[in-house]
Amino acid sequence: MSVDCVVVGAGPAGLAASAALTARGIEHEVLERSRVGESWRSRWDSFRLNTPGFLNPMLGPAPEHEYTPRDEVVRRLESLASSGPVRTGVAVTALVPRLDGLTLETSAGPVHARAVVVATGAENVPRVPAFAADLPVVQQTTTTYRSPDGLPAGTVLVVGSGQSGVQVVRDLMAAGRRVLLATSPVGRLPSPYRGRPMIAWLAAAGFFDQRPADVPEELRRLPNPLVVPGGPGPDLRRMAREGLPLLGRVTGAGGGRLQVDDSVRANIAAGEAFAERARTLVDGAIDRLGLDAPSADAEDADTSYPVREDAELDLRDEDVTSIVWCAGMRGSHGWLPAELLDDRGVPRHVDGSADLPGLWFLGLRWMRRRGSSNFEGMPTDAGAVADAVLTHLSAR
Repeated sequence: MSVDCVVVGAGPAGLAASAALTARGIEHEVLERSRVGESWRSRWDSFRLNTPGFLNPMLGPAPEHEYTPRDEVVRRLESLASSGPVRTGVAVTALVPRLDGLTLETSAGPVHARAVVVATGAENVPRVPAFAADLPVVQQTTTTYRSPDGLPAGTVLVVGSGQSGVQVVRDLMAAGRRVLLATSPVGRLPSPYRGRPMIAWLAAAGFFDQRPADVPEELRRLPNPLVVPGGPGPDLRRMAREGLPLLGRVTGAGGGRLQVDDSVRANIAAGEAFAERARTLVDGAIDRLGLDAPSADAEDADTSYPVREDAELDLRDEDVTSIVWCAGMRGSHGWLPAELLDDRGVPRHVDGSADLPGLWFLGLRWMRRRGSSNFEGMPTDAGAVADAVLTHLSAR
């Protein structure tokens, strides 16, 4: 089978690519190994997007500050796919460069294309350390956890205090479960701020348009800042004061015990440093654009908070019967030629263009700008990639 262009993946990035290719009259097919929006289907029952309606234009109309729930995200993705050339249940297993284009080895046979857009995402395989295999407790990840009812009675240890970890913690605590949280360095968005949700101010300030060159690499590697739908911006210090035990990073295990480092206060400090940068960015934008906004509310004077500074955590003594790993995700790009990936398995590219004629990526973190991996940025990036595909096809 031959086609001008193949898009690999029918998640939001792949569907954005398909819409942009269609708008330019480019013949293409979208190959999806499972179902449309599969990564979103695997989220927990109470999951909601961490970007409000005004930042998700490709999903269609929604209340400006609504955080769309999981099942509605899937329904809207299915609606987008219904009018496009999507083939589900077709797994791509290899990409082979040819003199006249690229060949994709798939579960349905080889597909030859003059151009390929890889839109499989960069965060669909949970990171779980190797030592977890020997732990004598029930273990789940952000792709297998569904609800508190799916875990045995007892304490739950959530590992990772990023967006997923804090949502899972809140889900568990709302059900009356005792939870321990092993923290990680994640930015916090103080919200609301100066009369509006912080994320709305950041969008107006150009936060999502920041280019990779605008932000140091060590900051680009941090998880997305915390925004938890349905309440004020998450402040781990406040949650600790309200009874959530906070620990450092889990670094190893043995004999029913977990080794925990002493990073807990440094992790919280990293989140607060990000919060201060966000406030500074917004204040500067308000002044520069002459926007009408109330003064900032006074910060909570109580910056103290309790932490657990244990070097070890005895699972039996703490009655920990389950662990939910929320320690980050990685992409599944092992089917690509090794020379196209860096030492972390992340695709090498320049603004989405691979060092292989006819190959592009879409939906990667910081691909072209900060918003590249979310619903806000994918359509714009897809348009740029589709323009490049059109130029490539026209030249051959």
